[in-house]
Amino acid sequence: MLKIRTPASSANLGPGFDCLGLALDIYNTFTVERSDRNTLINVEERFVSEDNLFLQAWRKGCEAIGSDACVRAEFNCDIPVSRGLGSSAAMIIGGLTAASVLHDDALSEQEIFSLAAEMEGHPDNVAACLFGGLTASFHSDDSFIARNIPLHERWKTTVLIPDFEVSTEKARTILPDSYSRSTAAYNSAAAILTVEALRSGDTALLKTAARDHIHELYRKELIPGYDRLKEITENDAQGVLLISGSGSTCLLISAYDLSERALNAVRAISDHHWTVRKVSPALSGTEVRSG
Repeated sequence: MLKIRTPASSANLGPGFDCLGLALDIYNTFTVERSDRNTLINVEERFVSEDNLFLQAWRKGCEAIGSDACVRAEFNCDIPVSRGLGSSAAMIIGGLTAASVLHDDALSEQEIFSLAAEMEGHPDNVAACLFGGLTASFHSDDSFIARNIPLHERWKTTVLIPDFEVSTEKARTILPDSYSRSTAAYNSAAAILTVEALRSGDTALLKTAARDHIHELYRKELIPGYDRLKEITENDAQGVLLISGSGSTCLLISAYDLSERALNAVRAISDHHWTVRKVSPALSGTEVRSG
């Protein structure tokens, strides 16, 4: 048996819409072996079907290899579902990686990445999940391209996970169909300078650059208490609070950890409970170990 560990990921990072991603040390682990039928163990009942994303990815990987093999997979999943932390990317990368490693590493990393991005529809989460650390990725003509970007060691990363979901479909449909030229120009510059701030450890630049005009202005309406949460955390920890992916989780990238006073203020936000969890970048990405 083999164990496959896939990290959570936070996509967009403000202005890097559908491009930037950061792997985080919250993991799904899959213990896998070849079998005579597909079997999923320790999976929520609502996900036990042939439509399970892990199984879909397994079949896609096997099809690319030219195999009709089945898999027995035991899940140990810590990444929350429908919270903007790349749970679907982790499932897809897990299934494709399982297909590869149980066929003697038949797929390259690039092939796994491309197949995963096709399934996901955009490459930002799957790039971070597979390659680890901070990544930039995009779809160019008929290929998906990803690169790792250096991340300064000074940054503290904290996820704030609420007790409600935001569906990806709703978060997509709330966005405008088009943007002005000035908005496009602003966001392009902001994304480039956000990357430089993350690379260099420049707090002042990060706080100025990581202000998105493409999606966060609209998606924050789906997150009750977002403006208050942003005020509390950014003032306390000297950083930026960003919507993680399409939400509902928020990611704080900051120079300092949140103080107890700020944590109490977050807990006092009415209507919903927020789980605050210190995390670290998952620099090694997806890992495979012997069972």
